[in-house]
Amino acid sequence: MRALENTPVRLELTSSDLTTARETLEGPFASGRFEARPVRDRPFSFRHTAVGDTAMTLRETRFSGHLGGGLAPHDEYVVAWMQSGTGSFTEGRDETEFTSGMPVLLPLETDYSFAFDDFVQKCVHFRTTDLERVAAEREGAAPGRLHFDRRATPTPAAIRAWWNTLALVSRTVTDPEVSPLLASEMSRLAAVALLQLYPYRSADLPPQLQAPRNARMRTAVEYVHAHAHLPITSTDIAKAADLSLRALQEGFQRTFDLAPTAYLRQVRLDRAHDELRSAAPGATSVATVARTWGFAHLGRFSASYMERFGEYPRETLAS
Repeated sequence: MRALENTPVRLELTSSDLTTARETLEGPFASGRFEARPVRDRPFSFRHTAVGDTAMTLRETRFSGHLGGGLAPHDEYVVAWMQSGTGSFTEGRDETEFTSGMPVLLPLETDYSFAFDDFVQKCVHFRTTDLERVAAEREGAAPGRLHFDRRATPTPAAIRAWWNTLALVSRTVTDPEVSPLLASEMSRLAAVALLQLYPYRSADLPPQLQAPRNARMRTAVEYVHAHAHLPITSTDIAKAADLSLRALQEGFQRTFDLAPTAYLRQVRLDRAHDELRSAAPGATSVATVARTWGFAHLGRFSASYMERFGEYPRETLAS
């Protein structure tokens, strides 16, 4: 896949107007619904900077007020962290609180709401195609949607590598004279650091799904992988891929010899396997992981797990 041409990005805006601040932050997100208001009895102030290019931008927001709202699925991988203030985002029923100085990968393909108060936040935005191309080159595979385990806690070594990389990237791309070639290399370095920060997997797609005529089935499969942690149905999958239920059923049967719901169950088994395999001793239980991935009956979960992986979940957890 040929890299897209990158356009330099350099923005600095300071304002004491709430509407200007809200519209500036909504700008990159066509689906954004933001709400801003002052906090306490003091004047509102706002400063926002962005530097980089259309493949990767480093952004900083200083906001002496409250900012909240919601975002629908969008087309950038975003890593954010708080330098001061408070903030959280909610995806479904799961709320994640920001911890000062801890990088957090934000949701990409699901709706979520957020709330920040009197904060300084930094973000790195990656264009999806660029990050996916770097991952594909590292794996020797075709580019495709990446599915990060955002619930995993980054290791201390990965966090150190992230900050060290970001320090170099920031010093380089903030130079007005940085060349396009060097900016591209900085984008790649940051992408590699992100790929090492959170475990991820690419959707396991049969070669035939790479063909343009199967684009809708590819969308359906990628939707399953991206939303396996949510209570989705065949109707949801069909709607996401713009397919009828019948066409969806026939497509999955033809491609995987499985019904869409059976394929979803298989993906959830894989995620449960990954979680059990990476769990620290004493950190979780088979029952907890099974419930997390929608398996209410522990006996049936264990039997299906044994059939797929050749061992019982308790054995994976103990290994």
